[in-house]
Amino acid sequence: MSRQLLLAAIAALTIVASIIWMDQPLAMWIEAHQTEWLSNVGSWLEEAGKSHWVLIYCIIMIAITWRSTRSIAYKFLALFASVAASGILANLIKVIVCRPRPPLFIQQGITQWNVFGFQIEYIWNSFPSGHATTGLAIAISGSAIYPHLRWLFWSIGIAIALGRLAINAHYLSDVIAGGLLGAVVALVVNVILVKKIRV
Repeated sequence: MSRQLLLAAIAALTIVASIIWMDQPLAMWIEAHQTEWLSNVGSWLEEAGKSHWVLIYCIIMIAITWRSTRSIAYKFLALFASVAASGILANLIKVIVCRPRPPLFIQQGITQWNVFGFQIEYIWNSFPSGHATTGLAIAISGSAIYPHLRWLFWSIGIAIALGRLAINAHYLSDVIAGGLLGAVVALVVNVILVKKIRV
């Protein structure tokens, strides 16, 4: 338990440090060095990281494997639950903390969070990154399904998360927090469903 608390404290301090010292300078640097290639890659990763693609794939695979290989079906269910649950949590946090996205800072100098503002507008839903949440959920739960392709799922997950920085859709701390949320939810879901398989 003490190790888990230490890791949680380190993660929290990393997010806070990024908010204080890294977020705005990095956003300005990315804006100053933006290229068409970087924008295109970021946009492609944005589309690839939309959770509905993963959820649809999981539904299909659960339907295929449910009768023949129940243990595999549960692993796809874990991926579905990881992406869906972490995505819902991320969206709830977004509308509660209401952090302005980097374009508001770059174009208008707006950096003030509107905590408990309950704003649903995209431009005020920066923290945490939903794509980073999905990316890390894919990395962990996808690796549980295909262990030999662990490198691929982690590469995809991290790329989806970093893609949000490439187009200044999020600050660094948004991506770190989103990734952490996705990872924690995926780990919890997989532990619960592994126990279900063994029962």
